Amino acid sequence: MLTAMYQQPYHQYTIQHQQIWNILFTKRVEALSHVVAVNFWQGVKALDLKAYFIPEFLELNFWMQKNTDWQVVAVEQSPRPAQVLAKWSKRKFPAQTQLRLHPDADLRLQGNSDLFLDIFSQLPWLAQPEVRDFLFRLGTLAQKSQDPATVEALWQISQHVLGNGLLRDHKGQMTLFGSRLISNAPEGEAALRHETKWQPLALEELVAMPFEEGKQPQAYFVLESLSDLTTLMERLEKEGIPAKEEPAVLQMVAG
Repeated sequence: MLTAMYQQPYHQYTIQHQQIWNILFTKRVEALSHVVAVNFWQGVKALDLKAYFIPEFLELNFWMQKNTDWQVVAVEQSPRPAQVLAKWSKRKFPAQTQLRLHPDADLRLQGNSDLFLDIFSQLPWLAQPEVRDFLFRLGTLAQKSQDPATVEALWQISQHVLGNGLLRDHKGQMTLFGSRLISNAPEGEAALRHETKWQPLALEELVAMPFEEGKQPQAYFVLESLSDLTTLMERLEKEGIPAKEEPAVLQMVAG
């Protein structure tokens, strides 16, 4: 017997939900206007994201499927890493339908993810072919492997880059790239302030650096351009996951 696919329960969003989306959207757009690269704003415009209403996934998919061959799929709770990677391998972007409630003054995310993080902070990047390709190839590698340790390492790489990464824009300015940094005011401000934690995008360091959900990163990995994602994937596909060593930033601390 076939089970119905979970759909975005749009009718369950209350006036309060819409107001929270409006507050989050308005305040983050204002704060991020000069610290996120133009590529991101191109995606926001293409997806027609607005402050005054929560986006409908069906509407988003009209553009996504026409322009990217990807689609947004609704999930009620945050999926496990292996499930996310499996979706990416099918060019599906899982997005939560739950929205953070009662955002505090600094707009901190309650929990590890929500609708605002997925739809506002990450989905616009999928307008960029390098980002779509990165997600798809990471997911494909995970599906081919099925080895839990490899899947965990691929997920760790994805979160260092897509969750907490930085991007140097065309003017040479350091900007926010990772969805957690874009979604959450304190995390984004900390990433740009702590220059000593900026690290080149090196595969060995991505694998060696621990990733802990909900904790401030020990390092922020920097993309010099979006093409770095392609170079990173080519190394992963050719060489596989390198042996884990103690990351350089931790060696410096220990010394």
